[in-house]
Amino acid sequence: MLRNKSFVFMMIGEVVGGIGLWLAIIANLQFLQSLLSSDFLKSLVLMSGIFVSVLLLPSIGKIVDRYDKKKVLITANLIRCISPLLMFPALMYQSIPWMILSLILLQISNATYFPAVRTTFSTLIAREDLLAANTFHMNAITISRIAGTAIAGAMVSVMSLYTIYSLSLVVYLLLLGIFIFIHIPKIDAAVQKTKEKLKFTEVFTIIKQDRSIFLGIINSSVIALFLGGMNLFILSLSEIQHDPGLMGYLYAVEGTTILVVGLFVRRVIGKANIILATSFLLCVIAIGQYTMSFVDHRWTVLLGFGIFGSMVAFFFPMVTTIFQNRVPQQTQGRFFAFKEIVDRILMQVSILATGASLDLFGTSTYLIMIAGLTLLTALFTLSQTLRHKLDVRQYAAREQG
Repeated sequence: MLRNKSFVFMMIGEVVGGIGLWLAIIANLQFLQSLLSSDFLKSLVLMSGIFVSVLLLPSIGKIVDRYDKKKVLITANLIRCISPLLMFPALMYQSIPWMILSLILLQISNATYFPAVRTTFSTLIAREDLLAANTFHMNAITISRIAGTAIAGAMVSVMSLYTIYSLSLVVYLLLLGIFIFIHIPKIDAAVQKTKEKLKFTEVFTIIKQDRSIFLGIINSSVIALFLGGMNLFILSLSEIQHDPGLMGYLYAVEGTTILVVGLFVRRVIGKANIILATSFLLCVIAIGQYTMSFVDHRWTVLLGFGIFGSMVAFFFPMVTTIFQNRVPQQTQGRFFAFKEIVDRILMQVSILATGASLDLFGTSTYLIMIAGLTLLTALFTLSQTLRHKLDVRQYAAREQG
């Protein structure tokens, strides 16, 4: 797999682009901090781009399925390059509308880029290597998140926002250059040649017909609900223990365990039933969440995050592999666009629900509640998998019953 130059270039691009993205995110937060005092107004501004992208994702999914994947990825990166350019008039005029326009383009770019990348893996990588490819992809995202936040955090204190946005533009242009060297085989399917109108609703038919896809969405959705509010309860944990430095330790433990454990995913999973394994992983994640609920004990909280990071290193590559194996290639663009819609909506719901739960019940009770929800979801999907004898593996995907 690592001999595949196109895949290697994509992973390098993921790290490079992710760093540029975090430079822009940190700069955006700093810009908003200087203009708006209301956290609610800040959240509305930041959500504007996500809202528009959710509306456009059904059309984006059709574009990913119909057109050449390399051209789609290059177009997404060109749109991303425009985003920091729009922040220059925003800085000059201290203008929120210019920033909103920049955020909309950034989110449209991301909404196009991620479904296209996941769809590309099915044509670029052999089926038996998909799990390993998805693990590499997740590690690349984790590295870019760790490096990007560290670099941006240091820059924002010593550089002007003009400089940071300029650097993010340079990084995006570098990413664009990297994608020129990628070769993506074209799908040999009539859907890319026909002028017949593609229907986004075909996704729902596929989900309805294949229980393994449906259960994969259920399993990943409960984790998305948890991740959406993670920043809020990490902040709460640091306040409870009167230690701002705890936030850094928790992010470090989560990121490090994902990177280290991710090296062993393919070997550990082997020929195991992936859909069954994801339900078992949810059970362990629930244990990790419950362990975090001992909010007054630093080492217990750190242990909980270590358990969570270790299981997530297995979980997301496995779920993505299920989708890539079970969803027909000519429909994957629309499917991953639908998955992006679900994740984006759940993330926003999670932020609101987590904030309300922390206020009403407290951090410890919230973590016990989310652990209970995760465990119930795991038991449900486990029972469905056993009842219908679902069987999805990294080397072959089949369903019985």
